[in-house]
Amino acid sequence: MAQTHTPPSTYILRDLHDVAVPDSVSWLPQTLGWKILAAVCFVLFLYWLYRITAHWWHNRYRSEAAQAISQLQPNQDSDAKELFSILKIVLIYLDNSNAPLFDEKFLHKLDELNPKGVQFTDDVSKRWVKSVFDPNIALDASECALLKQRALAWVKSHNHRETKPLFKTCLNRLVGGRYE
Repeated sequence: MAQTHTPPSTYILRDLHDVAVPDSVSWLPQTLGWKILAAVCFVLFLYWLYRITAHWWHNRYRSEAAQAISQLQPNQDSDAKELFSILKIVLIYLDNSNAPLFDEKFLHKLDELNPKGVQFTDDVSKRWVKSVFDPNIALDASECALLKQRALAWVKSHNHRETKPLFKTCLNRLVGGRYE
């Protein structure tokens, strides 16, 4: 906004001429290149925001499962059963074909989804799965705490996505294959 100046009112300065004030400079870019760059930056920001939101949305079950595992009280008789049901619900959420898995197949599926992390192949894990269905098998507090710790680590670090080669995926799309 340009300001209009009034001439000085004192008699000493009355013969001076007022300095011309230039027009104010706009902060908006005036060239097309800057507008295109701003639009590209805005689109990249929206894409980044979409990716973060999608990542959160696809992994929200992890925080819910971790919270449920953390709320399990130690030294309860139903602790092992509840832990099994939480992990079973997570497996079913990941893939409905995991619903009939029990015993060794259940433990192998847990290990398959987290090959570099926590393993459920030891005797404690096998006794845990058997204790869910056999009331004569009881786990002590240290075994329950160990299983709870393993389950929490598994929920936080398992990988449920199948990794496909990028070239094969792109080629499948070009040929007209189904998008998966």
